[in-house]
Amino acid sequence: TNGADNEAEKGGVEGSVPLEEPKPKETPRLLGAQPARVIMHVPGQGVRPFSFSQVFDGESNQERIFDKCARPAIVSVLNGLNACVLCYGQTGSGKTHSAFGPPNAIEGAVGVRADSGVVVRMLEEVIRGTESQSKMCGLKTVVSAQYVEIYNDAVTDLLTGDPCDVSRGTGALLNAVESPVTSLEAGLRLLRVGQVRKRFAETAMNSRSSRAHTIFMLHVRQTRGDSMISSCLQMVDLAGSERVKKSKATGARFTEAVGINESLMILGKVILALVESRSHVPYLESKLTTLLRRALGGASRTSVIVCCRQDDAQAEETLQALQFAERCALVTNLKQQSDVSSAADALKAIDATISTCKASMESLQKRELTHLTTFKQLEDRTRQLMLRRRALADVVE
Repeated sequence: TNGADNEAEKGGVEGSVPLEEPKPKETPRLLGAQPARVIMHVPGQGVRPFSFSQVFDGESNQERIFDKCARPAIVSVLNGLNACVLCYGQTGSGKTHSAFGPPNAIEGAVGVRADSGVVVRMLEEVIRGTESQSKMCGLKTVVSAQYVEIYNDAVTDLLTGDPCDVSRGTGALLNAVESPVTSLEAGLRLLRVGQVRKRFAETAMNSRSSRAHTIFMLHVRQTRGDSMISSCLQMVDLAGSERVKKSKATGARFTEAVGINESLMILGKVILALVESRSHVPYLESKLTTLLRRALGGASRTSVIVCCRQDDAQAEETLQALQFAERCALVTNLKQQSDVSSAADALKAIDATISTCKASMESLQKRELTHLTTFKQLEDRTRQLMLRRRALADVVE
């Protein structure tokens, strides 16, 4: 007989401690949206307001978002300042809809429609603005475009399908075609060409999820007499951030999601470094932040459109997006006019670069090395410079 039996025989009482059911994890909740702030309940903090210059509800139309968020960027570019409009948010939150409109909105479009996104509207406004300046101010203006995507930190020219790169020194695109934009129709044609090459895929959170960052850039070169001023407008549709657990991404989709989240994490690190005025800002850790170096803390007027979902199931992602937006609002950019130069000097610089490229190509030809990638890159570079020279010469004349 063991001790427990003896205790029972003596009239001992057995005891038990009831275990409480574990409390469900408290999660953030969206409480409401007002014209200039979003209110959330954050675990451990209680009611937390996020204040912004503008807040739009789900009923806001594309025209209103363009008017409040993107139109000021057009004014800046036409006045010789660089500008950027960047769309950020969780996958399925409406970023690409805000940037380009719904699927097939660009196909067959001959102008701005009610559902056109900010990119098409900005394109039309730039063309209209340059035509107006030409008539009223006597400015000669040349507009050209570049269109690229960044997928797993590799850059592709969406106008040709060829790989290209970003200069670590200047943040400029290397070996990406720069096509003239003489009308809205010409610009829409470029958008349609790029649309075919964009990467989309279905996930559990979005039937048509963007799997790469896309950047549409307009270069505006204005000339009066022998003086020339250049400015650049960057329109950025970031790939959607996602939690793999929710998106149920596997295989190639999983690898993509990891790459997307890593590049967005580096973007967040850059924003945080700028907010905290750190001596080192990690622009060069990704091709995306290298390309956006001027827009983030540089000489640019930058607007960020942050898209969020309102349902409680996505509240954690909404909170993260609002925190990112709040940090962006604290970044101070340098508002200064782009480089002003003599058109004659600009032509001389282009001619010198063309001569250097041709000399390098001749050297490779003599050594029978025309099969190298370097030779093709030099050819592409020379072709782009010739197009730029022709456009600039037309303006000067």
